[in-house]
Amino acid sequence: MSRTGKDLIISVAAGAAIMAVFASFELVESLFELTREYEDWDLDEIIACIPALAIVATWFSLRRWREVSELNGTLNRQASELADALEQRRAMEEQLREGYKVAAMGTLGGGFAGELRRVLEPVEGLCGEGLDQATLAPDERTRLERISDAAKGGLMIVSRMLAFGDGGMRVPETFVAADGVLESISLAREALDPAQEVRYRIDDEASRIHVNRWELHEVASQIVANAAEAAGTGGRIQVSVDRTTIDPQGAEARGLAAGSYVRVTVEDDGPGIPPAIQSHVFEPFFTTRGAGDGKGLGLAIAYSLVRGWKGDLLVESEAGRGAIFEILIPTEDTDEV
Repeated sequence: MSRTGKDLIISVAAGAAIMAVFASFELVESLFELTREYEDWDLDEIIACIPALAIVATWFSLRRWREVSELNGTLNRQASELADALEQRRAMEEQLREGYKVAAMGTLGGGFAGELRRVLEPVEGLCGEGLDQATLAPDERTRLERISDAAKGGLMIVSRMLAFGDGGMRVPETFVAADGVLESISLAREALDPAQEVRYRIDDEASRIHVNRWELHEVASQIVANAAEAAGTGGRIQVSVDRTTIDPQGAEARGLAAGSYVRVTVEDDGPGIPPAIQSHVFEPFFTTRGAGDGKGLGLAIAYSLVRGWKGDLLVESEAGRGAIFEILIPTEDTDEV
């Protein structure tokens, strides 16, 4: 309750007390007549002071009640602000832990991938030279082709590990976000089941972003591939592009700069992601598929690339209601708000 409302209540209560005093004048007069037979007027004076004392006591009681109410309101507000601050700090700590984890894995993976590439590149090169020989026997050619294919597969994994490790260090360019997203989704669409439906909703056709196109293609392909696998045969995928503004409080909680962002959402109608594993979907090598089926790097690479753009990638899901992946990319004209 506002201070004005409290003062109004106190004023009404004081007026009611005064009216009660006037209403009691008849009682005071009767008591006065009762005591006139005595020469001493002290009793009359005491009786006359009783209403005044009642008014003063009422006034101080109401004043104390108002002070206590205001103090309680202040304490409640401070407790609420403290709870919000603690929740925000927990979110920031979780964001920092995730960032440290990804950075550590990226450093480890990048170093490992670099060493592995130095081993696989000579193998693939020597296999190519051997396959160029016309006198090569058929069985030897078959073995060399298998070795070459294995080396190429290993180099592909290495390139993905390096992409995860550098966190988006390729030369960026400026282009319209909606055009880049549609191009990336179209390329990823070729690998999907033709029976799956992809819907588009473009609410922002002008915002420009400053990122590497290949990295955008990589992120889009990983997110769409994950959505397609979750949706299954005949499933539906919804891709949306719009623009949003992140205020300072929301930006701090997500480790971003406050300002304007292009928001890309990819939603599927699959079974959803269980709450117990939602916090692990962007961890390197984490996968819900069987052993040997997938490397568990796709979403980790996507997360690393988006964070390298000074953006964010998160997932929201409910059991039985699919999943929504949200990508935030700073616009070229991002300013603090």
